[in-house]
Amino acid sequence: MSRVKISEYRAKKIIMGDAYQGVSLRADAKTKLPAKGTWVAKVDQGVKKRMKQGLVAVGATSAEAKAAMTKWEKKGFSQFILEPLFPHEASEEQYFSLERVRDGIRMLHAQGGGIDIEAHPDAVKTYLIRSHDDLPNIARESGLPDQFLKHLIEIFDTHFFAFLEINPLIIRGEEATLLDAAALVDSAGAFFTNAWNHDDIVQVKLAQHPAERNIEELAATTPASLKLNVLNENGSLFFLLSGGGGSIVVADEAQLEGVGEEIGNYGEYSGGPTREETYLYSRVVLELLLASKAKKKALVIAGGVANFTDVKKTFAGIIDALTESADALRNSHVKVFVRRGGPNESVGLKLMEEFLKKEGLFGSLYGSNTVITKAVDDAISFTRV
Repeated sequence: MSRVKISEYRAKKIIMGDAYQGVSLRADAKTKLPAKGTWVAKVDQGVKKRMKQGLVAVGATSAEAKAAMTKWEKKGFSQFILEPLFPHEASEEQYFSLERVRDGIRMLHAQGGGIDIEAHPDAVKTYLIRSHDDLPNIARESGLPDQFLKHLIEIFDTHFFAFLEINPLIIRGEEATLLDAAALVDSAGAFFTNAWNHDDIVQVKLAQHPAERNIEELAATTPASLKLNVLNENGSLFFLLSGGGGSIVVADEAQLEGVGEEIGNYGEYSGGPTREETYLYSRVVLELLLASKAKKKALVIAGGVANFTDVKKTFAGIIDALTESADALRNSHVKVFVRRGGPNESVGLKLMEEFLKKEGLFGSLYGSNTVITKAVDDAISFTRV
């Protein structure tokens, strides 16, 4: 059993039924677009952040929508969705997601944020749905329509959904409009439901390395940003980086110091990931580090000064992963080098320092009053000796 992505078209059709007015289009089909109207055209192949990648055309005429899809087809995309434009204000956009977890269904909801939810992690509230009896209170606390929430949970359970993200979600009174949706289903559910089938599973290019694929799957279930590229499986420098600009500076420093070929991985965790998400991300990086055949290895935990990613929370997740691997890391003579700043910086750094010293993994540790490249410079010196 595995989680697989289904098309946005099928997810919305399951949820909204005949009320859904979208059209699914494929590059190899001769579907004729409506002659009139104002539309939203999108690539429908499970791609995240489509708007920011130029894979969405909003307020398009039929001719403009067709031109956009022709351009996307040249980039290798083959499946699209066309929907009537739903006029609204950015202030109306809400974030909503459901994910099946061990204790029930975890619901995330923010009344503001929409496609920019990563910049507003504090607005996201978490609820745990253990049974339908929890729904009235959750609906009242979240401000979501009671019937809408009940309907979504029923769909989620009946049709073997594992994850559902609606972003943006528009609520007007008791009416809910799904402007954008992403869904993962349990592949084993295909034997028990006729709401979706193999044809609805989007064909996404698989990452070249299993670690990259693991992070892609994790990233699909969170509004946070989690990215990973494996550069050298037998490298000596492995990174747990946070913040786009800061992570680039750290990696560039290694390159400038002439050890670019020793970088095992590049990527980042940002956008306010939870402790659990940071733990799962860190565990993948540590597995890469421990598998490396380099004679001397270092882990660099670094990043800029965060605006909203909680240093204490994310460091707790990293410590959880380090705890599991502490014996193996010591046996491999790995040292950990840290430079980080942001919310709860002093508490997070203290927790990390105490842990690393107790476990015999301490290399060096710095806060925001130290230049961002100091930790990686220390790590390079360590691996060169």
